[in-house]
Amino acid sequence: MSIDTPPIPPGEGSKKKNNNLLWGCLIALVLALVVLCCGTTLVVMPLVTDTDPLGLGIRERIEQIIPLEYLEDPSSIPGFEEYLDDENLSEIDEVDSGQVPQSPKSAWDLPLSVFYFTDINTSFFYPAGWEVEVEGYSASFYEPDSYSYLYVAEYPVDPGTRAEDVTAEFLESIQEDAQEGSYQLLDSGEYYVPIPGEAYQALFEWVDSDGYYTWAYDLEIVSGESNLMVFMSGEDPEEIDYYRDLLDIIADSLELMPEIESGEDI
Repeated sequence: MSIDTPPIPPGEGSKKKNNNLLWGCLIALVLALVVLCCGTTLVVMPLVTDTDPLGLGIRERIEQIIPLEYLEDPSSIPGFEEYLDDENLSEIDEVDSGQVPQSPKSAWDLPLSVFYFTDINTSFFYPAGWEVEVEGYSASFYEPDSYSYLYVAEYPVDPGTRAEDVTAEFLESIQEDAQEGSYQLLDSGEYYVPIPGEAYQALFEWVDSDGYYTWAYDLEIVSGESNLMVFMSGEDPEEIDYYRDLLDIIADSLELMPEIESGEDI
């Protein structure tokens, strides 16, 4: 009959050896940290004080490469302020182009040209650089950088016709072409012009059958049996106020030209 032998626990000698090894590693680690701190202190001390315990001239050697005054005052580095200015400008440009909307342009700052519409004996200002197309008693002016345009035309009306009636008839035709519910009359009322006649102005917006949004100013000026139409339209709702100023500029510049006899030059 055999008897199982129980496992023999490790002797005391093995425990003591393991403990001695652990303590030895800890002591070595502490000594390494102390040496590292002391060495770092000896190296850094010449940089912040006038003491050089190692006598190696560390401060002088570093100053030969980078003067320590630059570390104490970075603004003394040549070109440092220009660098900051360039960085600030870059940040401003990035903000202006994306996060902060730019200030709206002013119609009062536009360079203007005079258009002499001899077929209807009328002259007025229009923005310089706009493309011009004349056809009979109408003229169209197109802004080259957008879909905004100005249209000026003269056509006959029945005696006794009021400018408000002409505007109402025109707006009715616009509503017929607009998508259902998209037409909005934003402003309307009598309007002053420096030439003889009764004037009426309306501002409205709509979406046409193809889904395109449009705003427009319509100014009708009736004098006797003649009506002068000044129409301005665009596709950006944020520029409505800008073009209202432009309409005021154009309307205020309206002048009647003298009648030209056959064979006469102005």
